[in-house]
Amino acid sequence: MEGEDRGIVNDLLGQFVTRLRERDLDGALQVFSDDPVLFGSEAEETAHGVPELEAFFGRLFERPQTYGWAWEEPTVRKSGSVVWFVAPATVVVRGDDGSEQSAPYRLSGVLERAADGRWLFSLFNGAEPVSPDQLG
Repeated sequence: MEGEDRGIVNDLLGQFVTRLRERDLDGALQVFSDDPVLFGSEAEETAHGVPELEAFFGRLFERPQTYGWAWEEPTVRKSGSVVWFVAPATVVVRGDDGSEQSAPYRLSGVLERAADGRWLFSLFNGAEPVSPDQLG
């Protein structure tokens, strides 16, 4: 079962990254539930509900770069129609000019099974880990 649950998370993360790279607003929204919450690593990167999520992706897709992640196998737990996960990752920022930058990252989230059987993010969180010497 654990491998199957990891597969659910890996598949949904993969879909999300593809839609972010393609700047596909409708596609990005389709991997989220009807009542989503998103927290990114920057203070202003939050969205509660579909209208805020749509505005967030609209702003993100106007930037001269796209975002995605390479992640390690996630730690996953499942109970009924809910899956939650955490995964060490690397954020990969690709500039429209062909440049690429990466940095350590962490991904976590909660997935819910929709009535049509699809798994969707109800909560998505991305964060940059900070070392103690960066704190003060």
